[in-house]
Amino acid sequence: MQKILTIELLDILINQGYRYCLSRTTTIVGEDADICIMLMPVKRRPLLKTLPQKFDTYFRIDAEPLQMAKGVDETIILVDLSEIYANGAMN
Repeated sequence: MQKILTIELLDILINQGYRYCLSRTTTIVGEDADICIMLMPVKRRPLLKTLPQKFDTYFRIDAEPLQMAKGVDETIILVDLSEIYANGAMN
């Protein structure tokens, strides 16, 4: 499940113990955006050398993602919650 990044969603994730977000940036063809940033929340600090293959970097959840939630021109920012839902954390 993917959701648009909002400050409220970040607050929920922080309260559930998530501290970092893996990030993947791709270009898209869309009317409202040219870039899509996909974030996946994680609780532990990832190692840059061993990020999952589809991700290119990570951020502290209360830094860059907080700024992104306030809006970035021509960019869609999504949060991949599939792992969280699969583990039953967001019922």
